[in-house]
This record gives sequence, structure tokens and C-alpha cells, in this order.
Amino acid sequence: MVKFMRELHTDLEAVYVGQLCLSWEILHWQYEKALELWESDTYRIHRYNEVAGEFQQFQVLMQRFIENEPFEGPRVQNYVKKRCVLRNLLQVPVIREDKEKTSRTGKEAYAITSDMLVEIMEESIRIFWRFVRADKDANVLFQNSRKGTQAEPLEPKDHEILLEVQTSLLKKDKKLKELLRSENCILRKLQKHKEENADQVLYFFSQVDMKLVARVLNMSKVTTDQLLWCRSKLSRINFVNRKIHVEPTFLPFPC
Repeated sequence: MVKFMRELHTDLEAVYVGQLCLSWEILHWQYEKALELWESDTYRIHRYNEVAGEFQQFQVLMQRFIENEPFEGPRVQNYVKKRCVLRNLLQVPVIREDKEKTSRTGKEAYAITSDMLVEIMEESIRIFWRFVRADKDANVLFQNSRKGTQAEPLEPKDHEILLEVQTSLLKKDKKLKELLRSENCILRKLQKHKEENADQVLYFFSQVDMKLVARVLNMSKVTTDQLLWCRSKLSRINFVNRKIHVEPTFLPFPC
């Protein structure tokens, strides 16, 4: 029975972490898409009321989860329980223009334009960051053993990759923290891509990436493909002459 419960937790944890990583990849991708729409929509003629409402629901579900978590037990079990009831939890909406055009009278005052959509996306990213940061198993600091006796032993080659990724993560996390003025400063400056704060946006997104890599490494069971995903994630974040360089890519998490 104990073995069954341990295996069940391992499977559920893989589902949760997989969804978390996938949600971030899609959210980041959708944010870039929103910026492109904003830059090309000079006269703000396109409307996004429907998807804006979906993103606001996306925010509310995450925010409620965070607020109630102290009373709900461990993160994985809580997520699974909530997901059975709230099917849209961590489900990132797909940006699309409203099918029905808004008239110039009446509802026009409530129309969501591309610039407003970007602001809604930014708030979604901020709340997602708080959701990830609230996960106690997303810490970058590692112990000598992964979750003690709960962690499944790794093959020798996987153990080597794990040590390599852990070392890389610790170094890059330290380097990133040295470059950041403060976490709150970055969150406040997460705005549309302007020349003067482009680096700070990269700092913020790299913070999220590193937190997710840490969460994967802290899983009770990590596969070879998942370790390689972590290594690939970190390899795209580099620091040269106190400047951050991030190679953009869409990297789905291997479940």
C-alpha cells in the first residue's frame, strides 16, 4: 500500500510539474504574440474582450489557489483536487480577436484593445510568478539527497546530468541575483518591450525559467528526458560582461 501511494504521488507530481512548465511556455509565447499585435495595431481597431475575460479568469483561479493554499495541504495533492473541479486551472487561453465587431456606440467604451490586452497579459505573468514562487519545492537550493528516502535512485548517467544541471543552475541563479536590483523592481518594470528595460524583462523571465528547472530537479522521480530539458533550458541563459543573453525558444516539457 505504501509503495502504491508513493507511485501515485510520483505520477501526480509529474502531471502537476508538466502542466506548470507547459503553462509557462504557452504564457510566454502568448505574451510575445500580444506584443506583436499591440505593435501592429496602430489605430487600436481590433478587440479582444472575450479572451481578456478568459485571462482574467486564469488570474482569479491562480490567485484563489495561492490564498487558500495554507489551509489546503501539500501543493501536488491540492492541485489535483482543485483541478478535478476547476478544469481551467493553469490552462492558458489562446489569444484571438473577437468574432463580433464592437460598434462605435454603447459597448465601445468597454472594448479591450491590444494595448489593454498586453497589460492583462502582464498581470497574468505576475500572478503566475507568485504561483510558482509559492511552491515550496521550487527552491533553487539543493540538499545532498533529493527529498531523502522519497526520491527514486537515478542511473549513473542520469546522476551525472543531475549534478551538472544543479551546478549550472546554482551558478546562474547566483549570477542573476547579482544583476537584479530587487525582485519587486523587476515586477514593476515588466512592461511592453521598450529599449531601456528589455534586459530587465529577460531577467524576470529567466527567474521564472530557473524556478521551474529547480522544481523539476526536486521531483521525487526525474527521467532522462526531463533532465535534458532542464539542461537545455539553462543552456539558453548566459551572462556576458554583466549582460544577460537568452536564446528564445518554445521548449515543451517531456512528461
